[in-house]
Amino acid sequence: MSIKHKIGKVLLNMSPVSPEVFMIFRVEFRAFRNRLNYRLNPFKRMEIGKFTSQNNISLNIGCGPFGQDGWVNVDLMKLRNVSFTFDSRRSLPFNDNTVSRIRVEHFFEHIDKLYEAPVFLDECKRVMQDGAVLRIVVPDIEKFIQAYLNNDKADWKALGYDIDALPKGFDTKIAILNHIFRQDGEHKYAYDFEALSYTLSKHGFKNIIRQQYRQSLDQLLVDDQQNHSNHSLYVDCTK
Repeated sequence: MSIKHKIGKVLLNMSPVSPEVFMIFRVEFRAFRNRLNYRLNPFKRMEIGKFTSQNNISLNIGCGPFGQDGWVNVDLMKLRNVSFTFDSRRSLPFNDNTVSRIRVEHFFEHIDKLYEAPVFLDECKRVMQDGAVLRIVVPDIEKFIQAYLNNDKADWKALGYDIDALPKGFDTKIAILNHIFRQDGEHKYAYDFEALSYTLSKHGFKNIIRQQYRQSLDQLLVDDQQNHSNHSLYVDCTK
């Protein structure tokens, strides 16, 4: 175990809150520090301005280490292929009508449905050009519920789980559903197509279509991550 992990374990044991709350607090502290840095540090704003002053931007929000060449790749953490760090839940640092397309892959389920999702979607719509495509990819909770109710090994296998040899930390099938719904507090809401399309429609998006893996209204949005392909819901919509 590395020194960093040892220190983390000691801090968790000393913390007055549960490990889950501690981990959430750590993420929120990182987000707060990121927002404060952007507000107070002119060099940070200059760094971001190199990307946000463009037009016809291809934007990848919550990209993790899977940023794409030729895109502006944004994440809360500084990872490989991230153009700049930013807390995208509260605002987007782009001018109105400058973004040609937005990819949001396995990020939307991490934001609060009541408070953060409305702001996030309104910001996406603000920065998008007319006719631009927003593509949202989330875990498809309907697939997992069907697999659980059917109690069929083949259904679970199709989702990437061998119920006869569950991953470490998964003792029963319901643990898989809990992981999709909650993921130790990181997941804030589980979506099926009905819920996601309703939310997008409520915020004025049009042409809301349930897509398949690597099928899109915009051919530059078809480069979905293969590791998400068997358990994801793919939805396109336009401004």
